[in-house]
Amino acid sequence: MEAKTIGKFIAVLRKANGMTQKELAERLNVSDKAVSRWERDESRPDLTLIPVIAELFGVTTDELLRGERSPAGEPAGSAQPSPRTEKQIAHILADGKTKLLTRSVLSVGLNLAGLLGAMVMNFGFNRAYVGFFVGCLFYVAAVLCEAVFCILANAGVSGEDFQGEELNQFRRFLLRTAEAVMGLAVVLLGATIPLIAIPYDTYQGLVGITWLAYGLIGGLLAAALWGILTMVVSRTAEKRGFYRISEEEATRRTKLWKARGKTLGVTALVMAVTLVGQLMFNGNASAADLVQGTVFTDFESFQAYMATEPEPDDAVGDGDVTLGPVESDIEVVWDEETAAEKNGAEEDDSTGEELYLEELEGPDGTTLEYEWRNTDVWQVLTSGEGDSWTVRVLTEEDFATASHIRTVVGSVFSVAYVAELAAGLLWYRHELKKRQLS
Repeated sequence: MEAKTIGKFIAVLRKANGMTQKELAERLNVSDKAVSRWERDESRPDLTLIPVIAELFGVTTDELLRGERSPAGEPAGSAQPSPRTEKQIAHILADGKTKLLTRSVLSVGLNLAGLLGAMVMNFGFNRAYVGFFVGCLFYVAAVLCEAVFCILANAGVSGEDFQGEELNQFRRFLLRTAEAVMGLAVVLLGATIPLIAIPYDTYQGLVGITWLAYGLIGGLLAAALWGILTMVVSRTAEKRGFYRISEEEATRRTKLWKARGKTLGVTALVMAVTLVGQLMFNGNASAADLVQGTVFTDFESFQAYMATEPEPDDAVGDGDVTLGPVESDIEVVWDEETAAEKNGAEEDDSTGEELYLEELEGPDGTTLEYEWRNTDVWQVLTSGEGDSWTVRVLTEEDFATASHIRTVVGSVFSVAYVAELAAGLLWYRHELKKRQLS
């Protein structure tokens, strides 16, 4: 006598109900290969599926585990096809949510990989533009993957058996998950835009503090735009019947969207005004514009200052000097050869005195000669005429001070953006309370 097993019993029940292995697999939300292995007794269904299979074929779990009908029961072949039960539907929906979340981890990973790739190209290779496009490549891949995952999840719950509030909740969960993952890509894209908008050329990377400040601004603005877009998408999905909501919830959501739209609009406007102010400051107040320097109104004082060599501890001296505070990556070596090149003089092998001579055109057109021995001085500027003729001397320390001022002002703008965002969130909470939504 042939042994009775779960697999053979499932095969009998399946054929009696006119179902293929693929159709049974779709109802149980498993692969058709898994069903084939059951029927060949190479494996057994998961214990959580036993009650589902039993209800699907109209048998008891005991009969399914024994591999045959009870004596008092009907023959296995007489079982009639039955729709999915509530437990089956709940199981499939829960499994669909789990699979969507698991797959979405990949999309989130692609987003983070895009940000990491942009950082490596910017900080590691000073290729800001390349970093931007590398980041975009991963962000687009993340959005496309998430779209495919959501389509697959929605296809898994199609059919007449899936109706009612459970399906609505599943589809709303699907939409919220897609909005969160794709929203992350949009925010990271906004934070990466400074790599292509700020650098002066393709071979210049952004320093950390600059990218952080502008990246924060871009990310916040992108988040605001994405919030508005998600409201439009949700309304469109509802109108097209993707999911349904009750009249009470529709009224509540309308109030919520009004509060959110008002808050986002005003906050985005205030932040945009602040951004325009920052861009105007950056465009009209470079480090060179902010340098004050030392002003001389008589040539003798200037001549004495330029001829005075700094103390050994403070002098630029013989060695390498890096223009740290100045917005430049040029490394200057102060020695006799570069001094000759700087002053336009030929090197004098005997005394070297000519190496430090420099000429300045006076207010009356005469040529004034002075010695440039003060190695702290980086630039000499003249202005005016007659009695108002002045000479302005800019040192490394002056450039450092100007650069520090720019950094402080940039920090103030960054704090302003954070404060405006915090104020927007507080106002949003106030609007919710006013509309009795919190």
